[in-house]
This record gives sequence, structure tokens and C-alpha cells, in this order.
Amino acid sequence: MKRKQYFTAALVALLAVGLLATAACKHSGMGVTSKGQLLKLNINSPTDLPENGEDNLDITVSNRGVNNIEDVLVDVQLPPQLVVLDQTNERGVEVSHTPGSNMYSFVFGKVQPGEDSTLRFRVRTAFGTFRETGDVKVTAWQRDLPGDKLFETRVIKLRE
Repeated sequence: MKRKQYFTAALVALLAVGLLATAACKHSGMGVTSKGQLLKLNINSPTDLPENGEDNLDITVSNRGVNNIEDVLVDVQLPPQLVVLDQTNERGVEVSHTPGSNMYSFVFGKVQPGEDSTLRFRVRTAFGTFRETGDVKVTAWQRDLPGDKLFETRVIKLRE
């Protein structure tokens, strides 16, 4: 009987650690505003690409609340190992980019309830001597967010 209890306790502990690990990974990309709205930030990218490989890097800003979230600012910093071929976004999003820089700034005037708004970058890799890109860093601000910012990062590895 004791063996069964130890096994059950070990299984529950393992599940708790696994649940905590998955929750911790997503926590930085979600925030609840002071008005109870859930603002979510995701980066969808390939995990690996070959040298000179091309693919899409998508950043999604979502509102999972029941009211609009207004004035969301998003900064995207791309590593030098990613060459931007094209950048597109949804209607109503203002873009600011200085040519030659790796920093893009976006302003979402209003994110509707249940809406997913995507910022798409068509990128080509230029790894050179590196085995992976530097961090793709995305930061979102909104005045009602506690702690002011949401962060997400991603790395793309060299496919051999």
C-alpha cells in the first residue's frame, strides 16, 4: 500500500512541476489590465532555418477581455542575423521604422474584444559564423497594465 502512495505523490509532484513550468513560460506574454482586460502577446516563428532560409516571423497581439484595449504600443527588436524582406500588419496599426535599423515600433489605437492582430515579418537568415540568431525581443506597453510591460523573446537556430 505504501508503494502506491509514494507513486501517487511522485506523479502529483511531477504534474505540478510541469504545470508550473508551462505557466511560467506564458506568464511574461500575458497581462491583465486594471480594467480586467487580458492582453496577450505571442511570437510565432520557426524553431530552425537553414543559412539563407526564408520564413515568416509573426507577432500576435490579442485581447481576450470583453472591452476594448486602447493605445497599445509594441516595440520589435530583430537580431542582425535576420534580414527583413517585407513587413505587413493589420489595418489601423501605425508603424515607425528608421531604415537601416533593427527596431520597429507599432501603435494599436484599439484592440477589440476577441481580436488577434498580427505583425508579420518575412525574414531571411544570415547566420555567418553563429549557430543561432540573437533574441527576437518584443515589448508591449499599455497604461493600464500593472508593471507597464509585457515581454516575449525567441531564438531561431541554424538547421544543418
